[in-house]
Amino acid sequence: MMKIAVVVFPGSNCDVDLYEALHTVCHVDVEYVSHRATSLDGFDAVMLPGGFSYGDYLRSGAIARFTNIMPAVVKMAHAGKPVFGTCNGFQILTEAGLLPGALKHNNGQKFVCKTVPLEVVNNQTLFTSEYQAHERINLPIAHADGCYVASQQTLDQLEDHHQVVFRYADENPNGSLRNIAGITNEQGNVLGMMPHPERAVEAILGNTDGLRLFKSLLFNGTVKA
Repeated sequence: MMKIAVVVFPGSNCDVDLYEALHTVCHVDVEYVSHRATSLDGFDAVMLPGGFSYGDYLRSGAIARFTNIMPAVVKMAHAGKPVFGTCNGFQILTEAGLLPGALKHNNGQKFVCKTVPLEVVNNQTLFTSEYQAHERINLPIAHADGCYVASQQTLDQLEDHHQVVFRYADENPNGSLRNIAGITNEQGNVLGMMPHPERAVEAILGNTDGLRLFKSLLFNGTVKA
């Protein structure tokens, strides 16, 4: 059984969503870990939630990237352990250099909150093995700084190394280059995405398309162990 850490930053507001998706729905051993902590020893994976860490001052995720816990997150990533960030968590991962590119203000200059269709571009990852290749799913988004940008060289490298995991289908709600909604690092153990799979894990929420992301991680983590 995996033990997963959910990091809590000042301004996080999706930490409970992640915790309940893992604990209540997936019956996983999960703990909240404060941004003040300096170790993730004993954990098999770590997740960075959505929200507005430090009020999104300077840039989204820019201050959280310097908190006490982040060297431990980086250590886990470099050790090949699963690291997941959704929304603000994705922004923090790019600020920390664990994922390439950056997230800027939506092209429409407005906060966008709705459910959007996605394409599962790569189902050969720790996080997506329970999906079908090029399957269309629906996940909620809720962000003002969700436009993914990177140099053309970086974008080409992401495509060449199959690091683009999710792509917006039918519409591009924030202007992200190449419709990118989620990417991994080259090793495939760090995933960042703007949509919120933790908000789509129970039928009562109207959608369970996010549940298979967590099931993929748990299956692959158990097999690896």
